[in-house]
Amino acid sequence: MILDTGFVYYVALRYSNHVHDRDLGESTRGLAKAFSATWSNGQLPPDAQQLIEDSQRGRSFYAVHSERGGYVSGNETLARASSKTGGTQPVLFDAIVNGAHVRAAAMTIATAQDATDRLTVTVAEPLHDRQQQAREILLLTIPVETLLVAVLMVLVWLGVRFGLRILDAPVRRLAMRERNLAPISGPDIPVEILPLTSTIDSLFERVATLIELQERFVADAAHQLRTPLAGLSLHAEQALASSSEQDRRDALQHIQALVTRMSRSANQLLALARAQAPSHAAAQLVPIDLAMWLPEAVSRRIPETLQAGIDLGYEAVCDSALVAGEAHLLQEMIDNLIDNALAQVARGGTVTIGLRGSEQGRVEVTIDDDGPGVATNLIPRLGERFFRAPGAADGGSGLGLAIVARIAELHQASVHFDRSALGGLRVAIQFPALSAVITGVPP
Repeated sequence: MILDTGFVYYVALRYSNHVHDRDLGESTRGLAKAFSATWSNGQLPPDAQQLIEDSQRGRSFYAVHSERGGYVSGNETLARASSKTGGTQPVLFDAIVNGAHVRAAAMTIATAQDATDRLTVTVAEPLHDRQQQAREILLLTIPVETLLVAVLMVLVWLGVRFGLRILDAPVRRLAMRERNLAPISGPDIPVEILPLTSTIDSLFERVATLIELQERFVADAAHQLRTPLAGLSLHAEQALASSSEQDRRDALQHIQALVTRMSRSANQLLALARAQAPSHAAAQLVPIDLAMWLPEAVSRRIPETLQAGIDLGYEAVCDSALVAGEAHLLQEMIDNLIDNALAQVARGGTVTIGLRGSEQGRVEVTIDDDGPGVATNLIPRLGERFFRAPGAADGGSGLGLAIVARIAELHQASVHFDRSALGGLRVAIQFPALSAVITGVPP
């Protein structure tokens, strides 16, 4: 309302100034016309005298100035201020006369009696009348503005009060829920709040995903640890009940093997949980040159394979292979691939890790072993959680290849299983090449 009041006053003042300027110009033009027709010997003509007296009664000022004779009549201060201002048409300007701010109009004319002389006729009026008129207009509008603002406030209050009733339906649905995270959007949701309900539904979806991951982890842990814990309890009871030193030693050896199995299962469960976590899904991938990174990752496992009597080799047919990756996840993937191969290969066996560029412009990492392999009809199931092929080595959890598949998914890579040329299993992971100069690609 304050801003609107100021605007109204500004408009009213401009309008008042426009009207007064127009009237002031007409008065000056009329006075100048009278002087031009009847000016003689420095005396004011009767018509001009009448106009001046009317102006004085309206608290206006006037001045007449001659180019040859100087000041003629009227207000001398105004005459000096307007002596060089006039033109063939009224020229408006501001001045100060007797300490008052005035608006003046000056016009220069030639007289019929003396063609060599020119008169400047000026009429001025105080600005107070203009401001008073603007204030009167403002005072007329303030009651109307106040009424409009009051009505608007009532309408806004009613609009907000009744408009927020559209939230009653989703609020009721939310209040009736406990663990139900189904979307709250429905046909009764107005289009005005669909962005809000859609955002809440998206939040519910993310929370449901986290809860599902948590429940899956608990279920996986219970599935993996139930059998080893039962075995631990059984062998512990046997060790306590047996009087034979050999039986106790055998029971302790079984307990040690079960603890090792439980430790491996727990580590893989944690690795799978980390790979499935939303934080890893949003992990920042950076350029990694697999041609330089992969040999270092494989070399970390050489002491272990030497101790197991297994030949771990690395072959690369490309000079550079840039991919977008996260080093920790890639190391987890390579370790699981090597663990899976080492579990299937007997002492004296061979495991070969390769790197090459594929014909589709992708980077391919392969791992081949000469173990017993997997039956052709079971290959499509590789990568499922807890799936272990018949005849697989004891101690596995069935999570290694599932971890590999999840990490590959985070890197937008694809995993393929097949029979290896060495006789065992072949795992091929194809990454989208970021920017690679691949040479020596086999046909």
